[in-house]
Order: sequence, then C-alpha cells, then structure tokens
Amino acid sequence: MNIVVEVIAAYLLSNRRLVVPAFGAFMVKESGERVFSELLRTDDGVLASLLREKGLNEMEVAVMVDRFIFEVRHELEQYGYCRLGEIGTLRIEPSTKVLRLYPPVQGEMPKQTPYVPKPIQPTESEEVVVAPKEESVTNEEPKIETPNTVSAPSAPKKQLKTRKKFDFVMVVAVIILVVALLGIGYGWYVSNLAEVDDAAMEELRVAPNMINE
Repeated sequence: MNIVVEVIAAYLLSNRRLVVPAFGAFMVKESGERVFSELLRTDDGVLASLLREKGLNEMEVAVMVDRFIFEVRHELEQYGYCRLGEIGTLRIEPSTKVLRLYPPVQGEMPKQTPYVPKPIQPTESEEVVVAPKEESVTNEEPKIETPNTVSAPSAPKKQLKTRKKFDFVMVVAVIILVVALLGIGYGWYVSNLAEVDDAAMEELRVAPNMINE
C-alpha cells in the first residue's frame, strides 16, 4: 500500500489526475485542492506503468493494486476513514454517503459510518449472471387432488345437446309432412285429370250419334 500511495502522491505533484482501476480517481483542481471521484474507474494504464517503472512485473503490479484497494476499503469499513499519507484522508460523508478526500490529518479521528462501496456497473462486454432465486421451504404438505375433486360436466352443455337433438327431430318431421302433402296433392291432381279425360271421351262418343240424327 505504501508504494502505491507514494506513486500517486508523486504523480499528482505535476499532473491533474490518476485513476485507480475499479476504485476511483484522485484529481487536482486548478486551485490546487485534491479531490476524489468514484465515477472514474476505467483503467487508463497510467498507474500500472508507474509501478512497472519501480521494477515490478505485470503480476506484481496487479497484486499491488488489488491489495491497495482491499486495505483502503477495509479501513473505511472499520473506521469510516482511511489515511493515504501525502495524498490526504478519505472519509465518507454522512449525508451523501460518498467518499471525499480531505487534507492529511494527524492524530486519532472519530469513528464514522462504515463505508459501503457502490456496485460497479457492468460494461457491454461483461456478462451479467443472475443468481437463481431460492425456493421457499414450508412445512405444508403438497395437496393431492382426489377423484372427488373432478368437476362433473355442467348442466348447460347437456341441455344444449338435448336442444340440438330436438331441433333435428322437428326438421325431419317437417320434411316428412311436406313430402306427404306433396304426395296428397299429386294424387288429387292425377285423379282430377283422369275425370276430365273420361268426360272428354264421353263427349266424343255422344257427338257422332248427334250428327247422324
């Protein structure tokens, strides 16, 4: 942690900003005031480059940065603040619940509200894994449906079938009646036609006798 603090403090003497990946950025305003922002977390490679200049390899740089972030967050959770040497003192604001960088403070500081780091928003390339919800376990026994619980067919469906059957019988009866009436009418027509033919034949028979007379 001391090496990282020394690198950050030395870099801010002549530069305006240094990002600690996945943690935040230490910045210097035009007035010379040093501030901290949790919004800038994207690794720009500057801190790793500065640590490599100290003779550390890639693996050692990664371990050093992770250890720095772990120790800072641990002190914030335990005491509500963390001293960073010449850089200043990180403290959590009770009202806004954000981290703020104060000038270096000597002596013991009062304990504050433990720090709860903000969750890192995943990028588009990162895959978000959602943990499955745990099913609640209860002492209730599962309900088993018995044959008695099966509902019988409703009455309206049965009535509908009966009505359809009755309508069909009525249609058949009407058709039979119409056929019967047609048969009766046809028989009456044929009988009348026969009587007319017989009358005509009688007239033809009588007519010759009248001519001879």
